[in-house]
Amino acid sequence: MRRRTFLRRATVLPATLAVAGCAAPGTGTDGSDGSTDGDGNGDEFRDGAGTAPIPRIEDPPEAVYLPGHRKSMRVLEPVAAGEYALTPMLTYPHPFWTVTGTDRHRVEPTAGRGVHLMLVCWDRETGLVLSGDAEPRVTITRRGERVASRQLWPMLSQEMGVHFGDNLTLPADDTYAVSVDLPPLPTRRTGSLADRFTEGGTATFEFTYDRAFREDVVEGIDLLERERWGDRGALEPMTHGGDGSANAALPYSALPPAADMPGTRLVTPDAEAGANAGSLPSSGDATVVVTLLEADSRLADGEGRYLLVSPRTPYNRVPLVNTSLRAAVRRNGTGVGDGSLELTATLDAAVGLHYGHSVANIGPGDSVTLTIASPPQAARHQGYETAFFDMEPLELVVPPA
Repeated sequence: MRRRTFLRRATVLPATLAVAGCAAPGTGTDGSDGSTDGDGNGDEFRDGAGTAPIPRIEDPPEAVYLPGHRKSMRVLEPVAAGEYALTPMLTYPHPFWTVTGTDRHRVEPTAGRGVHLMLVCWDRETGLVLSGDAEPRVTITRRGERVASRQLWPMLSQEMGVHFGDNLTLPADDTYAVSVDLPPLPTRRTGSLADRFTEGGTATFEFTYDRAFREDVVEGIDLLERERWGDRGALEPMTHGGDGSANAALPYSALPPAADMPGTRLVTPDAEAGANAGSLPSSGDATVVVTLLEADSRLADGEGRYLLVSPRTPYNRVPLVNTSLRAAVRRNGTGVGDGSLELTATLDAAVGLHYGHSVANIGPGDSVTLTIASPPQAARHQGYETAFFDMEPLELVVPPA
């Protein structure tokens, strides 16, 4: 696969990143050959109108898949917002998909001048990328006059993981100021995060929008080989600078590998019988790690052992934010405890975002039915927009002690 350095930094952060930003938009069914959006040369976008020349993928699988390209972007200096830290990024406007329940809606960029603004929100102490439910509001001004004010979408991207973003129309080439307001983090928090992020935060930064920016992000588009477009798989996370140095790293929301999750891992009945040993449960192309922790676990939210459910993307281990899950325990076909339990989204510095609940009187041989009541309610970039919808219940078993 062809490589080049194509992320542009707006400040003096060391090194240039080796993987570009938000995943590619578009699944075109317009009768074209599926090669590009726009006129194919990007001149209109460079001049401030039209759309960038990016691939369209026809008939993508209902799963995580490779888009046709990597985008380029400009990465700004991180800024503090109370206990939060924010890394702002900019690229050209492009389509994405919003999700309401099990319905998705393609959002097209408005023709004309503008950017796709993104924020990665993370904890300055632990480096943990925070979950997608503390949605920031941004206000953009030009020479003291307000241009736009809106709440950014929580988003899933193969290269960026969990972040917030939206397309913004800009009236002219100029320098723009952005103010960000973040609410207190509503997610349940444990461990070192338990008493933090109880207050919101504010931050400001500036960016320059001009022809040079547009040329950089269009010329930085990096195409994958045509035969790989739409294949099962995912682009690499955007995590390190071109020199591989730690100080060039960007926060990425990868969850720990299954082997590093605490507790006793629940398995599917066929895995317990010896088939598919070592494989992880999957639903709707999401990988789901389910473990059972002891009653004295710091994660416990009540009496009994703690059931921890960690749904993630199948390749880059990105957490599936804003998902609704329920669990029911049975023993010899009879329900145990309080019936179906609604699992609580929980953020922990060691295990990341997961969904959990304490369960009394559960032990080896018991079965757990995990039901996904609603898929991730987060906007999607291309490569994720068709996955994580038809999520069937999972039948799992607590293995012998």
